Amino acid sequence: MLSFKLATRNLKKGFKSFAPFLMACITMFVMIFVTASIALSPSIDKLRGGAALSEVMSFALVVLAIFSVLILIYSYRFLQLQRSREFGLYDILGFGKTRIAGVAFLELLLSYLITVVVGSICGIAFSKFLYLIFVNMIGGNYFNLEINPSSILLVAALYLIFFIILMFIGMWIIWRSSSLDLLREESKGEKEPKANIFLAGLAVILLAIGYYIALSVDNPISALTNFFIAVLLVIFGTYFFYVSFTVWYLKRKKKRASYYKPHNFITTSSMLYRMKANAVGLGNITILLSMTIVTVVVSLGVFIGTENVVQTQYPREAQIFSVDTKETPDQLRQTTQKMATDHGIKISHLSSIYMASSLSAQRKASSNDQFITSNDVGSMIDKNNYTVTLTTRDSLEAIGNKDLPALDDQEILLTGSSASKDGSLATGLKTVHWYGKDYQVKDILKDVKNFPEDVSLTNSMMIIFANNQALEKALDNYNNVINKDQGYSQSPMTLTLFDLPAADKKAMNKAFKQTFGADNNLSLSYRSEALQDQRAQIGGFVFVGFVLGMSFILGAALIIYYKQLSEGAQDKRSFKILQEVGLSKDEVQKTIKSQVRMIFFLPLVITILHYAGAYLMIEKIVMLFGITNRSLIFMIGLATIALLAAIYYLIYKATSRVYYHIVER
Repeated sequence: MLSFKLATRNLKKGFKSFAPFLMACITMFVMIFVTASIALSPSIDKLRGGAALSEVMSFALVVLAIFSVLILIYSYRFLQLQRSREFGLYDILGFGKTRIAGVAFLELLLSYLITVVVGSICGIAFSKFLYLIFVNMIGGNYFNLEINPSSILLVAALYLIFFIILMFIGMWIIWRSSSLDLLREESKGEKEPKANIFLAGLAVILLAIGYYIALSVDNPISALTNFFIAVLLVIFGTYFFYVSFTVWYLKRKKKRASYYKPHNFITTSSMLYRMKANAVGLGNITILLSMTIVTVVVSLGVFIGTENVVQTQYPREAQIFSVDTKETPDQLRQTTQKMATDHGIKISHLSSIYMASSLSAQRKASSNDQFITSNDVGSMIDKNNYTVTLTTRDSLEAIGNKDLPALDDQEILLTGSSASKDGSLATGLKTVHWYGKDYQVKDILKDVKNFPEDVSLTNSMMIIFANNQALEKALDNYNNVINKDQGYSQSPMTLTLFDLPAADKKAMNKAFKQTFGADNNLSLSYRSEALQDQRAQIGGFVFVGFVLGMSFILGAALIIYYKQLSEGAQDKRSFKILQEVGLSKDEVQKTIKSQVRMIFFLPLVITILHYAGAYLMIEKIVMLFGITNRSLIFMIGLATIALLAAIYYLIYKATSRVYYHIVER
């Protein structure tokens, strides 16, 4: 009974000590609750792409659970440090470690109950708010998020496990420490990191290798496979940088003659002292900020770039896809026009394209003016592999590409991208040896308008032939070499493109069924519907990126807050010592403020360097989703960094008030 009274009294009277811990608990509880409530809600099944969202949110739940337990351990360790003197006094007064551990257990139990109750209330409101954002993001029309009671039980059970871990950590600290250790624990701080030249060198090596992997990546598939290797190297390199390299650098400055100048002496010595308690924390903040930038850039890049991808695949609102049909492109275009006219549907920009797409061609090593195909099937991660589209000169003219040079059956036009520095095909290419037949390159087109393009993760190339017969001959040669042993062959297809008002879609669907019946070789699709499907498919991924990015920045804010609290307690003593050795109050304040700014803004600088090193890899990962607009990815990165820097500065200013309040007391 006495232990329970002490626990409740400690929570009430020592609320300032418990407030940061409870804030961390409730914050992370709410973020986990959001993911669990949306993943398990029956409302998800009523949305397009809901099943995919549920799966991705389940993955996010695992990530947030690991991240949350680390934040809770960090914050509870800080709470134990602040209250170690109190526990030491309890032990000296004869309370006994068993009862002290009992009090700590009851405090955790009360904290757990507060977290579950307050976190559930806030979580329900916040999850409904974020759900509305998601529904608007994918263009859904069901806005009521039903909270499944099992989500509350799941998060409560998960937090019960977390608090049991915290209980064992607290008991271990109490049992292994003597009364004198507990009394001194708060003031002694952490041991100064050793200036280990080996670890300092290892930090540089790990960061250099990580940056090299990121900067040397040349393919989206290899970017994805190498991403986690580079991330692990940079994470370890970052921690070693703060723990050893910064200390090694500061101790080297102490050996210089300039160290004994008053300003350098105070700044260097104080910075070295500060690193004893800040190294790991600064590493944590840097990693969290880096994770925030990566998740936000990838998420926004995929979401914003989706419309560009669909626009590329659908240059017109509607298209009729035809394979193995006996009708020529002109005949299919005329049939489509007659169908629309007979049913009173007004269509515009009607055209037909004859093509064969998604052919995989491996380029042999040859001179720069030759493109020679290999008889082997290429690999997606091979820089010599190309995704090739075949079409005709008449098809390009039909969709608005004028002034094309005339061609005979032995001549072709080319356009596309390659691994060259400017991203275009080499202008000196003169001949293409396409699976047994040589073609002369009449010209390389810089741009083709209104052509529906497939998303390609490799180099891409379009070959434009003189007529349909020349295209079919080239496709037969390809099938005879590549597909003869695989039991299938690529077929040419016709795409009929046109625009129509949104109100006429239902009438067009009805007319299409009446005209073509159940012909499986023909299909009708719309750009607006494709965009909705695409957003529904990637909406879950983007939403999870948003939730994780928010969680990471909140985690960084909590760590910064704890740093300001610990810095305030240490600098209060520093003020007194520096003034006793003869420095004025203004000089002391100026020195400590500059050091605090340096300590807290160093992670932001390192984070920006990390992002710059990883930019090419991030760009390639975004390209996996078909986003090839590099300027868009670059601008999103700049905007994200600017926004993060602004948020970080606001967090710093807000938490600095706590710091200066402690120091000025």
